[in-house]
Amino acid sequence: MTGKLYGVGVGPGDPELMTIKAKNVLERVNVLCAPDSGRGGKALEIVKKAVDREFKVLRPHFPMTKKREVLEKAWQEASEAIYKELQKGEDVAFVTIGDPTFYSTFAYVMERIKAAHPEVEIEVVPGITSITACAANLGVALVSGSERLAVVPAAYGLENLELLAQNFDTLVLMKVSRSFDAIAEKISRAGLSSNAVFVAQCGSEAFFSSDLESLKGKEVDYLSMILLRGLRK
Repeated sequence: MTGKLYGVGVGPGDPELMTIKAKNVLERVNVLCAPDSGRGGKALEIVKKAVDREFKVLRPHFPMTKKREVLEKAWQEASEAIYKELQKGEDVAFVTIGDPTFYSTFAYVMERIKAAHPEVEIEVVPGITSITACAANLGVALVSGSERLAVVPAAYGLENLELLAQNFDTLVLMKVSRSFDAIAEKISRAGLSSNAVFVAQCGSEAFFSSDLESLKGKEVDYLSMILLRGLRK
């Protein structure tokens, strides 16, 4: 009998922010898939703090690149490695920081396994995202009432920043670490620096927040984002 694949969100960092359902799944399965992007295994660290047991761990490498052909190869290899375990009748939990449906590599693996092996049962266990964890750490509301929220992967360009600021009350800029100085400069030129706050390691003891100006020229944490609030007031 083919095993079941779980996509398990383990939350933003604090093991106490893992859901009860996620923990229950991890206490049942014997095989974890915890991808390595070259920056350590944050999701695996969270699991080890929350669940006291041994697993067989698959560590496929997902390179930090925008080259589609390189990524396609990595996603395919990970899917094949997971399916080998499923064929043995083993249930597999693919663990991700935050939520499996939110900028997670699990989505690419899930698509490939669905297409190639439609008989495989797949269940997604949602997790607390870094966005809501950051708002909680700051003690602010992301949006309220009729306010609008936009989430933007800033590493792929911010050419429409001014237009977004005109149409949304809160902007969440993800993937800011690789181009932080350029992003901060665009925010400054748009006159939005007073609306912006940099946040990193949300939902963990290492949480950090700062204005943008004081971080220019410095290396910023990979697990970071910029929140811009109060834009249409």
